[in-house]
Amino acid sequence: MPKEREFELPGLNLAAQEWGEAGQLPVIAAHGWLDNAGSFDLLAPLLSGCHLLAFDAAGHGHSSSRSPDSAYNIWQEVGDLVEIADIMSWERFSVIGHSRGAAVATLVAGTFPDRVERIVLIEGGAPLLGEADQAPENLAKALLDRRQSSRRSGRVFVDRALALAERANGFSKVELRTAEILARRSLRQVEGGFQWHADQRLKADSEFKLTADHMRAFVARITAPALMFIAEKSPFHGLPAHEEMRTLFADFEQILLPGAHHFHLEGAETEIAARTREFLGLIDTA
Repeated sequence: MPKEREFELPGLNLAAQEWGEAGQLPVIAAHGWLDNAGSFDLLAPLLSGCHLLAFDAAGHGHSSSRSPDSAYNIWQEVGDLVEIADIMSWERFSVIGHSRGAAVATLVAGTFPDRVERIVLIEGGAPLLGEADQAPENLAKALLDRRQSSRRSGRVFVDRALALAERANGFSKVELRTAEILARRSLRQVEGGFQWHADQRLKADSEFKLTADHMRAFVARITAPALMFIAEKSPFHGLPAHEEMRTLFADFEQILLPGAHHFHLEGAETEIAARTREFLGLIDTA
């Protein structure tokens, strides 16, 4: 079983799960949008030899929300991840990311190339990009979205099973067993029933979106080898940003596996773990 950790950052407390121990290969894992650290509950135990920290991003799981005057821009999570590494005294470390967390991993490796050893990208790698000439309209929409979302609270389900079914059939469909794993850190009992815990501001549009040129600049600075796992039913197939990314890394390998967007929780975790351990240079002594 993982150990629970809490990291005190300026104005923010981040909860995390910890596998392994000091002296093993340092790895930080970043989950996807509206998920939590439980996203790695099946994968992390298979990564023997790693001292792995999977954190609940701000506004998710057991972590606190950002201040009322803040938004949830992806580069803030880059800073949070590096703060965790600093607290752990990890000068160099590897990053595993799923979906939005994979985009965070790419940005961390491009921002601090001297600190990132290797990156593992699971179903993602680039944030949602925008066009420069759309920035004014995007900002207006994001500010209005944030104002409206801050006034809302999440839906309350009278029955726990209904809450799990809603997540299973939500924006990114998952199996019921996956919804159950994510519920361990995000589903809370409240007056009147059950509620998925996530800061409603997370559902607002990004204030600014990186452009394709921005993304190229980040990837051009990456010195860490990258391993990407893509599902056969991935929503990213054919997207220009993801297709181009594969050509920009100096050292890049992509592995296609059966499954959908959360395949690391739905049957592909053993294969992903084996390939990841090999990629990280860990020798299987079993």
